[in-house]
Amino acid sequence: MWIGNCNAMRKAALTLTTLLVLSACVWQNTQPAGYPMVKGEPTAQPDDIITTLSKPTIVWKDGSPELLHEKINHTASLRALKHHIAEGLPVDTPDAHGLPAVAHAAAVGDAAYLAELIALGAELNYPAALKRPEPGNSCLFSGDELSATGLAARYGQTTALQLLLRHGARPYGVERAIVNNHLDCLKLLHAAGGDLHEGEYTTDGIFYPATCNARSEEVLRYLITHGVSPRIPAEYITLCCPDVNAAERYLNMYLRTGAWSPQQAAQFRRTSQLYQSSPALPAE
Repeated sequence: MWIGNCNAMRKAALTLTTLLVLSACVWQNTQPAGYPMVKGEPTAQPDDIITTLSKPTIVWKDGSPELLHEKINHTASLRALKHHIAEGLPVDTPDAHGLPAVAHAAAVGDAAYLAELIALGAELNYPAALKRPEPGNSCLFSGDELSATGLAARYGQTTALQLLLRHGARPYGVERAIVNNHLDCLKLLHAAGGDLHEGEYTTDGIFYPATCNARSEEVLRYLITHGVSPRIPAEYITLCCPDVNAAERYLNMYLRTGAWSPQQAAQFRRTSQLYQSSPALPAE
């Protein structure tokens, strides 16, 4: 009798194992394109919002490495996460990039779905959003860029950013708003306590204030008006400008806002290598 029971149990276990294996195979074969928990990038569409990172790997101060994919297709990732959350996946489940649905919703500006996620209790300050750069320095691969507020600021998603801040998201991403010339997002982050000095750093004894990152006169004026140093070093123009035309755009912006004096601009034009190959220097 006992032997018969054991055989029956073995048969039941074998049947259950077979069913589980078959179910797994069916699951793998029925995953929609772009399912976030598998490796590889979904095929990008022309209108997809994609964040490109220039390095795939970073190492934190404690020596632990963190892998970041070179490109993050927010549109495709959100589409996949929406499907699986509707099927019962927890709202905070991260995808292969370590980003939950709220991150991708913020990037694409899907405020309606973002509100749904918030109502479901989604964590707005998820782990990838909490890795801050060292004080006085910036790190492109810090959580600022991959926080929900940072992603919304990067793409100028004002409505999504307002929603995030209203529900307790930390106001990271000031540097992203400055670099991408989204003044409305910059103002929202600043009003919520965001640090206007985010992104400042010192290298080779030269201090580069956050005003270096300004790409428009309006943003530059806002930063200067609110106490960010207007002392933009000439080295920054040399580093970021490929030619005289680009340098002139910066110089004229600095002159109009008072960040540079006419004398500084004239000195730069006389001495910068960018201008040495120019057939005719602009009038001083």
